[in-house]
Amino acid sequence: MLPVAPKDVGRLSDVFISALASLGDGGENRLRLPKVRHSVVVLVDGLGFENLRETPAYARFLTQNLNGSMRCEFPSTTATSIAGFATSVRSNQHGLIGYSAYDRSKKANVGLLTGWNSVDQALRFKRVPTVSELAKEVKVFSIGPKAYAQTGFTALTMPGASYLTAEGLGERFERVEEVIRSAEKTLSYVYVPELDQIAHKNGVTSDRWLHALEELDLIINRFSSKLGNDVGVVITADHGVIDVLEKNHVYLDDFDWYVKAVESTAGDPRCSFVYLADREDLLSLKAKLQSEFGHEAYICEPQELTAAGWLGVLERGHNDFLPDLYVIWQSPKVSYDRRFAKPTHMKMIGQHGGISDCETRVPLIRLGSY
Repeated sequence: MLPVAPKDVGRLSDVFISALASLGDGGENRLRLPKVRHSVVVLVDGLGFENLRETPAYARFLTQNLNGSMRCEFPSTTATSIAGFATSVRSNQHGLIGYSAYDRSKKANVGLLTGWNSVDQALRFKRVPTVSELAKEVKVFSIGPKAYAQTGFTALTMPGASYLTAEGLGERFERVEEVIRSAEKTLSYVYVPELDQIAHKNGVTSDRWLHALEELDLIINRFSSKLGNDVGVVITADHGVIDVLEKNHVYLDDFDWYVKAVESTAGDPRCSFVYLADREDLLSLKAKLQSEFGHEAYICEPQELTAAGWLGVLERGHNDFLPDLYVIWQSPKVSYDRRFAKPTHMKMIGQHGGISDCETRVPLIRLGSY
Protein backbone atom coordinates (compact mmCIF):
# COMPACT_ATOMS: atom_id res chain seq x y z
CA MET A 1 0.00 0.00 0.00
CA LEU A 2 1.19 3.50 -0.84
CA PRO A 3 1.92 5.27 2.47
CA VAL A 4 0.35 8.60 3.31
CA ALA A 5 2.79 11.45 2.68
CA PRO A 6 4.29 13.14 5.75
CA LYS A 7 2.79 16.56 6.37
CA ASP A 8 6.05 18.34 5.58
CA VAL A 9 6.29 17.10 1.97
CA GLY A 10 7.00 20.07 -0.25
CA ARG A 11 8.17 22.36 2.55
CA LEU A 12 11.42 23.04 0.71
CA SER A 13 9.24 25.50 -1.18
CA ASP A 14 8.98 27.54 2.05
CA VAL A 15 12.68 28.39 2.19
CA PHE A 16 13.41 31.01 -0.48
CA ILE A 17 10.14 32.89 -0.02
CA SER A 18 10.82 33.06 3.76
CA ALA A 19 14.32 34.38 3.09
CA LEU A 20 12.85 37.17 0.97
CA ALA A 21 10.25 37.95 3.62
CA SER A 22 12.97 38.21 6.29
CA LEU A 23 14.34 41.13 4.29
CA GLY A 24 11.05 42.98 4.59
CA ASP A 25 10.31 42.80 0.87
CA GLY A 26 7.01 40.97 0.81
CA GLY A 27 6.31 37.28 0.60
CA GLU A 28 5.17 34.89 3.28
CA ASN A 29 7.64 34.19 6.08
CA ARG A 30 6.61 30.55 6.50
CA LEU A 31 9.78 29.65 8.43
CA ARG A 32 9.43 32.75 10.65
CA LEU A 33 12.99 33.84 9.97
CA PRO A 34 14.20 36.92 11.91
CA LYS A 35 14.66 40.18 10.05
CA VAL A 36 18.09 40.67 8.46
CA ARG A 37 19.72 42.94 5.89
CA HIS A 38 21.39 40.18 3.89
CA SER A 39 20.00 36.69 3.39
CA VAL A 40 22.00 33.78 1.96
CA VAL A 41 20.41 30.48 0.97
CA VAL A 42 22.77 27.62 0.11
CA LEU A 43 21.25 24.67 -1.71
CA VAL A 44 23.54 21.63 -1.76
CA ASP A 45 22.36 19.30 -4.49
CA GLY A 46 21.98 15.76 -3.16
CA LEU A 47 22.83 16.36 0.50
CA GLY A 48 19.93 14.59 2.19
CA PHE A 49 19.25 14.84 5.91
CA GLU A 50 20.13 11.19 6.42
CA ASN A 51 23.20 11.42 4.17
CA LEU A 52 24.45 14.23 6.38
CA ARG A 53 23.49 12.68 9.70
CA GLU A 54 25.28 9.44 8.82
CA THR A 55 28.62 11.18 8.12
CA PRO A 56 29.32 13.41 11.16
CA ALA A 57 33.08 12.83 11.03
CA TYR A 58 33.20 14.52 7.61
CA ALA A 59 30.76 17.32 8.39
CA ARG A 60 31.32 18.28 12.01
CA PHE A 61 30.22 21.89 11.62
CA LEU A 62 27.09 21.14 9.59
CA THR A 63 25.92 18.31 11.84
CA GLN A 64 26.55 20.38 14.98
CA ASN A 65 24.27 23.06 13.52
CA LEU A 66 21.65 20.72 12.11
CA ASN A 67 18.47 22.43 13.32
CA GLY A 68 16.08 19.91 11.80
CA SER A 69 14.72 18.57 8.56
CA MET A 70 11.91 19.07 6.10
CA ARG A 71 10.84 17.38 2.88
CA CYS A 72 11.39 18.12 -0.75
CA GLU A 73 8.64 17.78 -3.33
CA PHE A 74 7.68 14.50 -5.06
CA PRO A 75 9.42 13.11 -6.99
CA SER A 76 12.65 13.74 -5.10
CA THR A 77 14.52 15.13 -8.08
CA THR A 78 16.32 18.38 -8.83
CA ALA A 79 14.00 19.84 -11.47
CA THR A 80 10.91 19.49 -9.30
CA SER A 81 12.54 20.48 -6.02
CA ILE A 82 14.40 23.57 -7.24
CA ALA A 83 11.35 24.72 -9.18
CA GLY A 84 9.33 24.51 -5.95
CA PHE A 85 12.10 26.26 -4.02
CA ALA A 86 12.24 29.04 -6.64
CA THR A 87 8.48 29.57 -6.96
CA SER A 88 7.28 28.71 -3.41
CA VAL A 89 4.56 26.42 -4.84
CA ARG A 90 4.18 22.71 -5.52
CA SER A 91 4.56 20.94 -8.84
CA ASN A 92 0.86 20.97 -9.68
CA GLN A 93 1.28 24.74 -10.01
CA HIS A 94 4.79 25.22 -11.38
CA GLY A 95 4.49 22.26 -13.76
CA LEU A 96 7.99 20.76 -13.54
CA ILE A 97 6.71 17.36 -12.46
CA GLY A 98 9.97 15.40 -12.77
CA TYR A 99 13.39 15.08 -14.33
CA SER A 100 11.82 14.27 -17.68
CA ALA A 101 8.34 13.70 -19.07
CA TYR A 102 6.66 12.58 -22.26
CA ASP A 103 5.16 15.27 -24.46
CA ARG A 104 2.23 13.51 -26.12
CA SER A 105 1.68 16.37 -28.54
CA LYS A 106 5.22 15.96 -29.91
CA LYS A 107 5.55 12.23 -29.18
CA ALA A 108 8.93 12.79 -27.54
CA ASN A 109 10.47 12.74 -24.09
CA VAL A 110 11.53 16.18 -22.88
CA GLY A 111 14.04 17.00 -20.16
CA LEU A 112 12.60 19.40 -17.59
CA LEU A 113 16.03 20.08 -16.05
CA THR A 114 18.59 20.03 -18.85
CA GLY A 115 16.45 19.47 -21.92
CA TRP A 116 15.53 23.06 -22.77
CA ASN A 117 16.80 23.91 -26.26
CA SER A 118 16.75 27.63 -25.53
CA VAL A 119 15.90 30.18 -22.88
CA ASP A 120 12.86 31.21 -24.90
CA GLN A 121 11.56 27.64 -24.95
CA ALA A 122 11.93 27.39 -21.17
CA LEU A 123 10.20 30.71 -20.55
CA ARG A 124 7.26 29.67 -22.73
CA PHE A 125 6.74 26.85 -20.23
CA LYS A 126 6.64 29.25 -17.27
CA ARG A 127 3.42 29.06 -15.29
CA VAL A 128 3.86 31.05 -12.07
CA PRO A 129 5.95 33.98 -10.79
CA THR A 130 9.23 33.19 -9.07
CA VAL A 131 10.50 34.49 -5.73
CA SER A 132 13.26 36.38 -7.57
CA GLU A 133 10.57 38.27 -9.49
CA LEU A 134 8.69 39.16 -6.33
CA ALA A 135 11.67 41.07 -4.93
CA LYS A 136 11.16 44.83 -5.29
CA GLU A 137 13.54 46.51 -2.86
CA VAL A 138 16.05 43.66 -2.60
CA LYS A 139 18.84 42.83 -5.02
CA VAL A 140 18.78 39.10 -5.86
CA PHE A 141 21.89 37.13 -6.80
CA SER A 142 22.30 33.59 -8.10
CA ILE A 143 25.81 32.21 -7.59
CA GLY A 144 27.09 29.06 -9.25
CA PRO A 145 29.27 27.51 -11.96
CA LYS A 146 29.41 29.12 -15.39
CA ALA A 147 27.79 26.06 -16.98
CA TYR A 148 24.42 27.05 -15.47
CA ALA A 149 24.52 30.78 -16.16
CA GLN A 150 22.67 30.78 -19.48
CA THR A 151 20.55 27.66 -19.24
CA GLY A 152 16.82 27.49 -19.76
CA PHE A 153 16.34 26.07 -16.26
CA THR A 154 18.14 29.02 -14.66
CA ALA A 155 16.05 31.42 -16.74
CA LEU A 156 12.92 29.59 -15.65
CA THR A 157 13.72 29.51 -11.93
CA MET A 158 15.80 32.66 -11.26
CA PRO A 159 14.60 35.36 -13.68
CA GLY A 160 15.69 38.84 -12.66
CA ALA A 161 18.52 37.56 -10.48
CA SER A 162 22.07 38.67 -11.26
CA TYR A 163 24.08 35.52 -12.00
CA LEU A 164 27.57 35.55 -10.50
CA THR A 165 29.89 32.92 -11.94
CA ALA A 166 32.11 31.05 -9.49
CA GLU A 167 33.58 27.68 -10.37
CA GLY A 168 35.07 26.40 -7.12
CA LEU A 169 33.28 25.94 -3.82
CA GLY A 170 35.51 28.43 -2.04
CA GLU A 171 35.13 30.98 -4.81
CA ARG A 172 31.34 30.80 -4.54
CA PHE A 173 31.42 31.79 -0.89
CA GLU A 174 33.95 34.52 -1.63
CA ARG A 175 31.41 35.98 -4.08
CA VAL A 176 28.78 35.87 -1.33
CA GLU A 177 31.12 37.74 0.99
CA GLU A 178 31.41 40.48 -1.63
CA VAL A 179 27.63 40.66 -1.97
CA ILE A 180 26.90 40.98 1.74
CA ARG A 181 29.29 43.94 2.03
CA SER A 182 26.79 45.90 -0.06
CA ALA A 183 24.81 48.73 1.49
CA GLU A 184 21.72 47.43 -0.31
CA LYS A 185 19.57 44.61 0.99
CA THR A 186 20.51 41.38 -0.77
CA LEU A 187 19.15 37.88 -1.24
CA SER A 188 21.73 35.36 -2.47
CA TYR A 189 21.09 31.85 -3.78
CA VAL A 190 24.22 29.68 -3.80
CA TYR A 191 24.04 26.44 -5.77
CA VAL A 192 26.39 23.55 -4.94
CA PRO A 193 26.10 20.75 -7.54
CA GLU A 194 29.33 18.89 -6.79
CA LEU A 195 28.10 16.36 -4.21
CA ASP A 196 25.24 15.20 -6.42
CA GLN A 197 27.55 14.84 -9.41
CA ILE A 198 30.02 12.76 -7.41
CA ALA A 199 27.22 10.66 -5.90
CA HIS A 200 25.84 9.74 -9.31
CA LYS A 201 29.26 8.60 -10.48
CA ASN A 202 30.81 7.15 -7.33
CA GLY A 203 28.06 6.84 -4.71
CA VAL A 204 27.46 8.55 -1.37
CA THR A 205 29.65 6.08 0.49
CA SER A 206 32.66 6.72 -1.74
CA ASP A 207 35.83 8.46 -0.56
CA ARG A 208 35.34 11.12 -3.24
CA TRP A 209 31.90 12.04 -1.92
CA LEU A 210 33.03 12.08 1.69
CA HIS A 211 36.05 14.25 0.93
CA ALA A 212 33.86 16.70 -1.04
CA LEU A 213 31.49 16.90 1.94
CA GLU A 214 34.44 17.54 4.24
CA GLU A 215 35.66 20.37 1.98
CA LEU A 216 32.19 21.94 1.90
CA ASP A 217 31.93 21.70 5.69
CA LEU A 218 35.25 23.50 6.18
CA ILE A 219 34.32 26.25 3.70
CA ILE A 220 30.92 26.89 5.29
CA ASN A 221 32.47 26.89 8.77
CA ARG A 222 35.00 29.50 7.66
CA PHE A 223 32.29 31.56 5.94
CA SER A 224 30.04 31.42 9.00
CA SER A 225 32.81 32.76 11.25
CA LYS A 226 32.90 35.99 9.21
CA LEU A 227 29.18 36.81 9.31
CA GLY A 228 27.99 40.11 10.71
CA ASN A 229 24.88 40.41 12.84
CA ASP A 230 22.84 41.61 9.86
CA VAL A 231 23.31 38.38 7.84
CA GLY A 232 21.15 35.24 7.99
CA VAL A 233 22.07 31.97 6.29
CA VAL A 234 19.98 28.88 5.50
CA ILE A 235 21.56 25.68 4.22
CA THR A 236 19.37 22.99 2.69
CA ALA A 237 19.20 20.53 -0.23
CA ASP A 238 16.92 19.43 -3.02
CA HIS A 239 16.85 15.69 -2.19
CA GLY A 240 18.88 12.89 -0.65
CA VAL A 241 20.68 10.03 -2.40
CA ILE A 242 20.85 6.26 -2.04
CA ASP A 243 23.39 3.96 -3.70
CA VAL A 244 22.03 1.28 -6.04
CA LEU A 245 24.20 -1.57 -7.30
CA GLU A 246 24.04 -2.62 -10.95
CA LYS A 247 22.65 -6.02 -9.94
CA ASN A 248 19.57 -4.15 -8.69
CA HIS A 249 18.77 -2.60 -12.08
CA VAL A 250 15.42 -3.64 -13.55
CA TYR A 251 14.99 -3.36 -17.32
CA LEU A 252 11.33 -2.79 -18.10
CA ASP A 253 11.88 -3.42 -21.79
CA ASP A 254 12.70 -7.06 -20.96
CA PHE A 255 8.95 -7.61 -20.59
CA ASP A 256 7.09 -7.95 -23.89
CA TRP A 257 3.79 -6.97 -22.29
CA TYR A 258 5.37 -3.72 -21.08
CA VAL A 259 6.85 -2.82 -24.47
CA LYS A 260 3.58 -3.59 -26.22
CA ALA A 261 1.49 -1.38 -23.92
CA VAL A 262 3.88 1.50 -23.21
CA GLU A 263 4.54 4.34 -25.62
CA SER A 264 7.23 5.98 -23.49
CA THR A 265 8.99 5.82 -20.12
CA ALA A 266 10.41 8.96 -18.52
CA GLY A 267 11.05 10.36 -15.02
CA ASP A 268 13.84 9.06 -12.77
CA PRO A 269 15.14 5.49 -12.36
CA ARG A 270 13.76 5.47 -8.80
CA CYS A 271 10.42 6.82 -10.03
CA SER A 272 9.57 5.81 -13.58
CA PHE A 273 6.85 7.72 -15.43
CA VAL A 274 4.84 5.32 -17.59
CA TYR A 275 2.88 6.56 -20.64
CA LEU A 276 0.50 4.14 -22.34
CA ALA A 277 -0.05 3.82 -26.06
CA ASP A 278 -3.74 3.20 -25.30
CA ARG A 279 -5.14 4.27 -21.93
CA GLU A 280 -7.67 1.45 -22.11
CA ASP A 281 -4.74 -0.83 -21.22
CA LEU A 282 -4.15 0.95 -17.90
CA LEU A 283 -5.77 -1.54 -15.52
CA SER A 284 -4.25 -4.51 -17.31
CA LEU A 285 -0.73 -3.05 -17.27
CA LYS A 286 -1.08 -1.89 -13.67
CA ALA A 287 -2.05 -5.42 -12.62
CA LYS A 288 0.94 -6.92 -14.46
CA LEU A 289 3.35 -4.42 -12.92
CA GLN A 290 1.91 -5.09 -9.46
CA SER A 291 2.20 -8.83 -9.97
CA GLU A 292 5.83 -8.51 -11.09
CA PHE A 293 7.09 -5.74 -8.77
CA GLY A 294 4.35 -5.00 -6.23
CA HIS A 295 6.34 -6.43 -3.31
CA GLU A 296 9.19 -4.00 -4.05
CA ALA A 297 7.61 -0.98 -5.73
CA TYR A 298 4.48 1.15 -5.52
CA ILE A 299 2.53 1.03 -8.79
CA CYS A 300 0.36 4.13 -8.68
CA GLU A 301 -1.96 6.27 -10.73
CA PRO A 302 -1.69 10.06 -10.34
CA GLN A 303 -4.93 10.31 -8.38
CA GLU A 304 -3.63 7.80 -5.83
CA LEU A 305 -0.55 9.96 -5.22
CA THR A 306 -2.75 13.03 -4.87
CA ALA A 307 -5.07 11.27 -2.41
CA ALA A 308 -2.05 10.21 -0.33
CA GLY A 309 -0.65 13.75 -0.32
CA TRP A 310 2.45 13.16 -2.44
CA LEU A 311 1.10 15.25 -5.33
CA GLY A 312 -1.02 18.35 -5.49
CA VAL A 313 -4.09 18.23 -7.70
CA LEU A 314 -2.74 17.82 -11.21
CA GLU A 315 -4.74 18.45 -14.34
CA ARG A 316 -4.08 17.14 -17.80
CA GLY A 317 -3.56 19.81 -20.40
CA HIS A 318 -0.24 21.47 -19.62
CA ASN A 319 1.60 19.89 -22.58
CA ASP A 320 -0.17 16.71 -21.48
CA PHE A 321 2.88 15.63 -19.46
CA LEU A 322 1.09 13.76 -16.67
CA PRO A 323 2.02 10.04 -16.61
CA ASP A 324 -0.60 7.29 -16.64
CA LEU A 325 1.30 5.25 -14.03
CA TYR A 326 4.27 5.63 -11.71
CA VAL A 327 6.69 2.88 -10.69
CA ILE A 328 8.15 4.08 -7.37
CA TRP A 329 10.78 1.77 -5.90
CA GLN A 330 10.52 0.91 -2.22
CA SER A 331 13.46 -1.51 -2.27
CA PRO A 332 16.96 -0.27 -3.26
CA LYS A 333 16.33 -0.81 -6.96
CA VAL A 334 15.91 1.30 -10.08
CA SER A 335 14.15 0.71 -13.39
CA TYR A 336 15.18 1.58 -16.91
CA ASP A 337 13.45 1.34 -20.26
CA ARG A 338 16.42 0.99 -22.60
CA ARG A 339 14.37 2.27 -25.52
CA PHE A 340 14.61 5.72 -23.90
CA ALA A 341 17.29 5.64 -21.18
CA LYS A 342 20.64 7.27 -21.83
CA PRO A 343 23.59 4.84 -21.50
CA THR A 344 25.38 7.26 -19.15
CA HIS A 345 22.38 7.29 -16.82
CA MET A 346 22.45 3.51 -16.54
CA LYS A 347 25.97 3.75 -15.09
CA MET A 348 24.88 5.90 -12.15
CA ILE A 349 25.40 4.60 -8.61
CA GLY A 350 23.81 7.38 -6.54
CA GLN A 351 20.07 7.58 -7.22
CA HIS A 352 17.01 9.55 -6.09
CA GLY A 353 13.42 10.24 -7.09
CA GLY A 354 11.55 7.91 -4.74
CA ILE A 355 9.61 8.53 -1.54
CA SER A 356 11.94 6.97 1.03
CA ASP A 357 13.05 9.09 3.98
CA CYS A 358 16.61 9.04 2.66
CA GLU A 359 15.50 10.57 -0.63
CA THR A 360 12.88 13.05 0.59
CA ARG A 361 14.21 14.42 3.90
CA VAL A 362 16.54 17.40 3.50
CA PRO A 363 18.44 19.36 6.16
CA LEU A 364 17.44 22.72 7.55
CA ILE A 365 20.48 24.53 8.93
CA ARG A 366 20.28 28.14 10.13
CA LEU A 367 23.42 30.21 10.65
CA GLY A 368 24.24 33.81 11.44
CA SER A 369 21.27 35.85 12.58
CA TYR A 370 18.79 33.14 11.58
